[in-house]
Amino acid sequence: MLNNKIVGIIPVKVKSERVKNKNFRKFNNTSLFELKLRQLRNTKEFDRFVVSSESEKVLKKAQNLGFDVHYRDPKYSTSLVNMSSVYKNIASEINCKYLAWINVTNPLFETKNYDLAAKIFKKLDKSKFDCLLSTFEIKDYFFHKKKPLNFKRTPWARSQDLIGLQSLSFAINILSKKNMVKWQSCVGKNPYLLQFSQLESWDIDFNHDFKFCEYMFKNKNKFY
Repeated sequence: MLNNKIVGIIPVKVKSERVKNKNFRKFNNTSLFELKLRQLRNTKEFDRFVVSSESEKVLKKAQNLGFDVHYRDPKYSTSLVNMSSVYKNIASEINCKYLAWINVTNPLFETKNYDLAAKIFKKLDKSKFDCLLSTFEIKDYFFHKKKPLNFKRTPWARSQDLIGLQSLSFAINILSKKNMVKWQSCVGKNPYLLQFSQLESWDIDFNHDFKFCEYMFKNKNKFY
């Protein structure tokens, strides 16, 4: 019986455009890929994990580390296919009721955070919330179409008094398989936003993100 069991989906493609070899280059004597599998292997709230990749080498490595695998059609690992198609394709081929989409590019997001997200999702009233999204708060001065979005020109607000905006970290998004296939997205209409710190949510998009996260990971005992 599937019930509230959650299957973690870990999408891992070989090529990356903005950061060369991002998922597999050396990161503090390991790689983002192996680090994430090590973090997830120690969780307690998931039924199982499935690594999805177009690379037989990556899948073999995942199997050796005790993970289930999903061979992804290579066309879904190129920039020619939009993410909506990728979400639909992978979700439709995984046997589960609920799935957690987990990227390997959030190295400071640790085991306890994944378990917390899964535990909260299991207890959610599914008639009120159709997904759980990991977020972090940004308190800054934002404009939209030349108009202040979260502050007034006068009286001037201190930055600490601003209304913060929630940003998706994509460290973990949990929803039903049915809805991911239907929406072709990991974001629903009535999300439960689970906020973490900006530091632990940090997603690697560029080289400076990679270097920053590696430095913080090496020195986490100093800063956490």
